[in-house]
Amino acid sequence: EARRLSIVEERTALAHELHDSLAQTLASLRFQVRMLQDVLRSGDRQAACDDLARISNGLDEAHTELRELLHSFRAPMEQRGLTKALRALAERFQQESGIQTFFQTACREPELGSAEEMQIMRIAQEALANIRKHAQAHTVRMLLGCQADGQLTLLVEDDGVGFDNAAKAGRPGEHIGLAIMEERAQRLGGRLRIESEPGEGTRLELVYRPRVRKDEKNRRWLA
Repeated sequence: EARRLSIVEERTALAHELHDSLAQTLASLRFQVRMLQDVLRSGDRQAACDDLARISNGLDEAHTELRELLHSFRAPMEQRGLTKALRALAERFQQESGIQTFFQTACREPELGSAEEMQIMRIAQEALANIRKHAQAHTVRMLLGCQADGQLTLLVEDDGVGFDNAAKAGRPGEHIGLAIMEERAQRLGGRLRIESEPGEGTRLELVYRPRVRKDEKNRRWLA
């Protein structure tokens, strides 16, 4: 019975992850295909080529997202811990994107439940995906920290083009990624701060107070 429940939980988690990441990208691609159809009817060859290039890039992004998702499910968080998982994510991001990426931690391994670790990991993945897609950055810094009052912080900042913070990133697709991260922070009961200015890069910080101890990891919750 316990094994069956575990399988059901894993399937539910996978369904949520597909909805939050890959499904959003595919929906955007479908919209772009419709736009391409309109352009083809108009006979604008250059616009059609531009749209086709964007669709090709979107397919590459979908492939990357799927690979990240499969990688995370093949290597369960409880076997690695959040710190090791974030360090591996930063290293993999640098290798695949060519963007210099630094990971630092200012605390010991935080005592979290597996579902909490997964949500934090997904926020980090989405932040890096946004940087890869939109920031035109040369350097990324990711810092995991612990405050004196027990709160956990995750900082991700880049030196990219930034955006108008009041407009919440008007570039197509970026506002979706920000909304997904904010929703995940709410599931945790944490706060997500996003600061950016055009030409000044972007700073994203998750502030969260852990509630589940490591000895309760088998009591997974899924939002």
